Amino acid sequence: MRVAMVQDDWWPRTGGGPVHVKELAISLAETYDCTVDIYTRALKHDGKRHTDIEQYASGDVTVSRVGPCTEYWNPIGRVLSLGTPIPQLVRGDYDVIHGHTFLPAVPTRLSGILSGVPTVFTVHGTALTSGVGRDQSALAGFKREIEKHFVLGFDYDSVISVNHEHVDLLKTGHDDVRAIPNGVDLERFNVDADRTQDVLFLGRLAPKKRVTDLIDAFAKIEKEFPKSTLRIVGTGPKREELEGQVNDLGISSRVSFEGRVPDAAIPEYYASAGVFVLPSVWEGHPLTLLEAWAASTPVIASSVEGIEEFIEHGETGYLVSPESPRELANALRTTLENLGEAHEWGKNARKLVEAEYSWAGVADRTYNLYQELV
Repeated sequence: MRVAMVQDDWWPRTGGGPVHVKELAISLAETYDCTVDIYTRALKHDGKRHTDIEQYASGDVTVSRVGPCTEYWNPIGRVLSLGTPIPQLVRGDYDVIHGHTFLPAVPTRLSGILSGVPTVFTVHGTALTSGVGRDQSALAGFKREIEKHFVLGFDYDSVISVNHEHVDLLKTGHDDVRAIPNGVDLERFNVDADRTQDVLFLGRLAPKKRVTDLIDAFAKIEKEFPKSTLRIVGTGPKREELEGQVNDLGISSRVSFEGRVPDAAIPEYYASAGVFVLPSVWEGHPLTLLEAWAASTPVIASSVEGIEEFIEHGETGYLVSPESPRELANALRTTLENLGEAHEWGKNARKLVEAEYSWAGVADRTYNLYQELV
């Protein structure tokens, strides 16, 4: 089977979308002999141009970066990306065209119309649901209407949600909606490392992640746990503000901003952490949660959309109210004072991902969906 996938961002941009698309494509190729072509944007970052073709799974997975090559947020690059993949998608003689995230909705739908090929669209998260932490900018209403049209108004042959919470919403616009979660590479996280009392955040330093709340919470308990360091791994638009917050709180010696780290180093970060914290105000289905679980790392996370449906409080993690540094501080205190119990959450979570969240399982369900459409 020949499959085309369309993904808006790619490395050096970090996030769950590129990981999901890459790992799903590799698993489809290795398990079902699919040929998968991934189309994404050529990107310019820190003065370097990222335009090279990448190949995986012995060449059965190819990543092509389509120009023009611009910074990710460049408006010309973003607008042109709505159309530039279409010629390759139409001419590629594909069995399925599978779009991911937000802007790829347009080339996915138009290519399906022009080629007659079945289309699948995966929603990794959406601002169309109500909840805390949504966009409050002057253009929020306009952006919401565009997303509503892309997500609910386009006629895909099937729609996938990475969580169950969005299924009912998506059924208001589509007849065929499936919940297929993210997966995780279990073998990659089989790492031996000595557990510390460190508190880990790993992810994009963006507003919805609420790392500000984690810093405030850590400042409330850091004197009680002199062996603990808050390690913040990742890049993003909030970094400068977060560094200023740490300085203002006088905890610079206890907080480490480690930037973007090599992929090969990530498993050891999880494996050595005392606890991983995900204080977001909303998610789709965060890969970092699955990665922490795969490393048997205890997790504290916000009880919000895209998280709470996956964690059983006190069994596979610890849930706290969003935007509550005081409650988060109490959760950190409870966890660090009872690391033996917390490690049981991690062990339970590892068993859960082994049973339900392998990429092979995600590929199996996705391939069966493809088979129904072709």
